[in-house]
Amino acid sequence: MGTHRRLSPWLLPLLLIPTAAFANGVSPVLNFFHRETWAPASVVTLVIILVESVLLRWRVEGLRFAGALWRSAVLNLASSVTGSILLMLFSRDSFFMLRTMSLVAPLFLITLVTEVPLLHRLFQATRLTWPRAALLGCGINMVSYTAVLVVEVGLLFGWLGYAGRLDAKDLERWNNPDLVRQASGLIYATESSGSVHRLRVCVLPSTEWTTLAACPPLDPNTWDVEGSSLAFVPWNAGSGKSRELVVCRLPDFATLMEVSASSLPEVAAEGWEGVTGVAVSRDEGKIAILIRQASVVAPRDRSSHFDLGGRCRLVVLDIASGQAAGRSTRWASDRGLCWLSDSRRVVFSSFDDEALYETPRAEVHGDTSYHIGYAQDDRFRRGLYMLDLETGLTTRFADGVDPSLAVGTGAILARDQGGLVLVGASGDTQVRIDAPRMSLVGAVVSPSGDMVLTEIPRRVPFHPGGRLVLFHTQAPEVRHMLCEGLSYRVDWTLGDDLRQ
Repeated sequence: MGTHRRLSPWLLPLLLIPTAAFANGVSPVLNFFHRETWAPASVVTLVIILVESVLLRWRVEGLRFAGALWRSAVLNLASSVTGSILLMLFSRDSFFMLRTMSLVAPLFLITLVTEVPLLHRLFQATRLTWPRAALLGCGINMVSYTAVLVVEVGLLFGWLGYAGRLDAKDLERWNNPDLVRQASGLIYATESSGSVHRLRVCVLPSTEWTTLAACPPLDPNTWDVEGSSLAFVPWNAGSGKSRELVVCRLPDFATLMEVSASSLPEVAAEGWEGVTGVAVSRDEGKIAILIRQASVVAPRDRSSHFDLGGRCRLVVLDIASGQAAGRSTRWASDRGLCWLSDSRRVVFSSFDDEALYETPRAEVHGDTSYHIGYAQDDRFRRGLYMLDLETGLTTRFADGVDPSLAVGTGAILARDQGGLVLVGASGDTQVRIDAPRMSLVGAVVSPSGDMVLTEIPRRVPFHPGGRLVLFHTQAPEVRHMLCEGLSYRVDWTLGDDLRQ
């Protein structure tokens, strides 16, 4: 199902508070204009100003709290502006990144250089000497930073405890075995032992998982099962993912064909970084392959860029002969691939603006990359496109990404900006499913088209994997958990019981 996840919006401010606190008297002004940083920047700003106001009121005789408050605000605003100017000089549009901890020491020094003269100026009426101004500036900053850390640690541990209780309640609610008794088919998923990944299968309505012991090590994100055919990218011990593809027959895993750069020289001439997507046709006669040729990026600001995944070429091969059966002229993304039930049309994901695939890495800035979800506009809109093998044409099929075929009905489950949606073979919307808290990728639909299986992330952060949960399309709030842990990818199909 994939391991890439964004941090919870509630957890992100807690993780970023220390970075800003130790780097500057207040977050650089630039952070108030970034969607992912304005909230934690505001929290840090308010805490530091209030703490330093109390300290000034305590250490300066005859000073009212209102006077201490506005002076503290002026001090922190001045150091914030100074920090922002320096960040811009170093071509950084935002400081509020965990990787900027290397700037903590110099920015702390700049804070003192900015605030000590201001302390001396703002407290002229009290005849604050330079040595005392320096001591006061260093003291209030150290105490306020310590206060921010104490608050942050308390909030973090409080959130972890609360999230753990919520996960326990979910576990109690997601126990509805009647859902499983209504389901049929075979569910394949990965099973990991150290760095070795193999397949396991659950034959519904049973909820027991059986390891396919004869399965060779495979890339846990790049495989597909249809009937008795398995296509996968091998996992090489010690070196990880292979750049080749193997198609074999179940249950003995006898090899039917192998695909490599040498077997597709015309495609390899454009670039070959490996196979990132694979789908076996419903009739088990053809295989669709996404071959990654380059990374795709887009500019964000002067210190970071967007990582848009890979630029891929879609190729279809005949399994019996190994010959090419089709190739899309449109670039594809390395996320989502499936056949329609007629085994003639294959659906894949692509950016509506195909020019996005052409931006070279040299045209974007910074080593910090952001996922598409951080974009504030619709510039990275993606859709499902369809390659028709009879005509050779590629046309737009529907909105969304991550297609999954209901092999018994021909419907396709996809994810769009509104959530999950079932579309027909012509691309028309049939059912919209309101199912919150799903993982970013990996929802699959049952062969009958009336149930969905997806990973629900835990609320507790930093935990590898979530819960594999089953629900009906008409009642997504009623769920049943099939298993826990990291599944990477799941496939739900028809077929015989192939357990050994």
